[in-house]
Amino acid sequence: MSPRPGAGPVIANPVTGERVAVRERTDAALRIEYVLEPGGFAVGKVDHVHPTQTERIAVERGRLGVRIDGDEWTATPGTKFAVLPETEHTIWNDGDEPVRTEIELRPALESLAFFETLFGLAREGKTNDWGLPGPLQLAVLADTYREEFALARVPVALQRTLASLAAPIGRLAGRRPRYPRFAVRSPAEFAAAKE
Repeated sequence: MSPRPGAGPVIANPVTGERVAVRERTDAALRIEYVLEPGGFAVGKVDHVHPTQTERIAVERGRLGVRIDGDEWTATPGTKFAVLPETEHTIWNDGDEPVRTEIELRPALESLAFFETLFGLAREGKTNDWGLPGPLQLAVLADTYREEFALARVPVALQRTLASLAAPIGRLAGRRPRYPRFAVRSPAEFAAAKE
């Protein structure tokens, strides 16, 4: 299933089965249409946290597996819920058909650039089966996107320290937090290009 026509630029991760279409991006929030193919899962396939963002999810179609602070359940169409900053969580497709949701990350921060980079690396075959890149690239991403994403169950302070130590080595080795070839246009730029 592809995101709906007109939803905005689409980026896909062939490893995790994720597709993201930008609905709206402002400094205050990033609103995306998020599709998970059958067998699909959020990058990393493990619990993660958003250190400073609230994530709101509204299920529009399919069965979304959810784990928040160790509590597992299935969200179905019409279900809406929020994940507060620093709360361990993950999601996956819990059915046989694609899942379509609307996700809002507030504030937006650099979440779109984070998705663009991870998904682009996956499309180029530069991630593992969980959609995560190698250690040096991961260190550069963890250092740059420290407010957007962190793995759960590993103290965030420890992750930040390790990323700060390894990221300079990754940068020297040519790893970057963003690659222009992966960038998508904003919804306004995308609409203007269609005219």
